[in-house]
Amino acid sequence: MGGRQELLAQARGSTIKLTHYGRKSGKAYTVPIWFVVVDDQVWIGSLDTNRGWVRNVRTTGKAALDFGAGPIPVRCTWVDRAEDNERFQRAVRAKYWILSPILSLFVRGERCAFKVDPA
Repeated sequence: MGGRQELLAQARGSTIKLTHYGRKSGKAYTVPIWFVVVDDQVWIGSLDTNRGWVRNVRTTGKAALDFGAGPIPVRCTWVDRAEDNERFQRAVRAKYWILSPILSLFVRGERCAFKVDPA
């Protein structure tokens, strides 16, 4: 199994480890984040575009996702269509229905999303 099917087969649970790479240094950083599956594709995002991982992934497009079986190198594409971003936000609210409303009360940044494909 390879490619998108491998990514989807591992897309279980509530959080993943995202490894992103510094825009200038190339240094690897790992953070836990939420993810959703929209139209048979893994999507990641944030409630704040100013987060370091968001800026790094937006600039480089390069990351790795670890669902628990080891990191999978991926390419991330910034979602800039408002309707796609809203689809992502709806999927997040549906999957994380208890926590997402609470967190959105405390975060004042601009929301964003990335579509994820195997590298």
